[in-house]
Amino acid sequence: TELRIVLIGGRYNDLRSGKSSAGNFILGQNVFDTSRRTAQSEAKQQEVFGRRVTVVDTPGWWWGWSREETPKLDQIEIQNSVHLCPPGPHVFLLVIPVDSNVCQEFKSSLKQHLELFNADVFSHTIVLITAVDPYSDEVNEFTLKRIPAMQRILQQCGDRKHFFNLSNKEDRDQVKKLLEKIETLITNNGFRHCSVDRSQGETLRKEMRDLTERASKRISLKINATSDFSSKAFQGGKDPPDHLRIVIISGHLAGKSSTGNIILGKNVFNVNEKCDRRTTHSEISHSVVEGRRLTVVDSPGWFHINTLQETSEMDKLEIENSVNLCPPGPHAVLLVIPVMINADESCLRSVQEHMSLFREEIWRHTLVLFTYGDWINDVPVENYIVREGKELQELLEKCGNRYHVL
Repeated sequence: TELRIVLIGGRYNDLRSGKSSAGNFILGQNVFDTSRRTAQSEAKQQEVFGRRVTVVDTPGWWWGWSREETPKLDQIEIQNSVHLCPPGPHVFLLVIPVDSNVCQEFKSSLKQHLELFNADVFSHTIVLITAVDPYSDEVNEFTLKRIPAMQRILQQCGDRKHFFNLSNKEDRDQVKKLLEKIETLITNNGFRHCSVDRSQGETLRKEMRDLTERASKRISLKINATSDFSSKAFQGGKDPPDHLRIVIISGHLAGKSSTGNIILGKNVFNVNEKCDRRTTHSEISHSVVEGRRLTVVDSPGWFHINTLQETSEMDKLEIENSVNLCPPGPHAVLLVIPVMINADESCLRSVQEHMSLFREEIWRHTLVLFTYGDWINDVPVENYIVREGKELQELLEKCGNRYHVL
């Protein structure tokens, strides 16, 4: 009479997995927010066809990314999901849209992320294929058979799968059949749920409490740093200049050009949604925002884990030249770091090496701008900073603990 379900999956480019939508479909109510990314694991419960059903929604990872590339904050939330439905889930629903471009990297990414649970997840998993177009099961089966990587994932899950047409939520028979498949799986597993390490749950709860505490202290640190910076800025309390000059720098695909467009309030820097083009030359543009003249310089990015030596000489020259495009020099340098990546030691070493292209005093004018803020939603960015580790915190200290989320 009780079913405990954990939804897992990732996203590919701009294609979301549909976990939250699937959770709402199963429970028959809009209890999970589908308007934004799931940043924290969340459990909801309803009675469905006479059964008490608990569904846990989880943050998704990027398909094709290794576990090491996934932010630590996401990893801990995924780990915690199985502890939100004690004594453990009966089934994991691996949610994959039918039109996903499933490749070999998917399988490796899946295996690594499922290792977060320290359990035999595959024997408790059903692949939930979601679609928004009214295709028949036969058409979906034909589509899946043409994708070798998907076939390998299905084999790992005992060829257990179910199709959900999310555009036809009136058809509750889809949910009824899924619950029947889950009950068959439970029977085949000897009526055992997925074993969950209780001590790991206690450790995670302690770690999350500690994380919240340390994040709160960092918020206070930021407030003090901002206040101190404001009191010293613009030469002893003079009014801010009428013309602000800003240079934006970062690794590749961090969102520099989009940031420049947002600041200027117009689309002047080229942004390619397909990620197959990049900024190759430093570019300058101007606008008037809130009655103040702004000059913004966009610059080429480096590959996020490349050493300075691995970056081309042309890119290095363009990055160096960015500060010369707004004479006599920038008032502020925005160092962009996307919160959807794991800002590990190699990533931050790359940042420091590329910042060495400028004079040491650049750090006094630098503010870290965390982009893709919708990735963490309402979670304070301080949680991300603390969880990512000392390398990121040391980088922020070099910038006087000045940072902002966009």
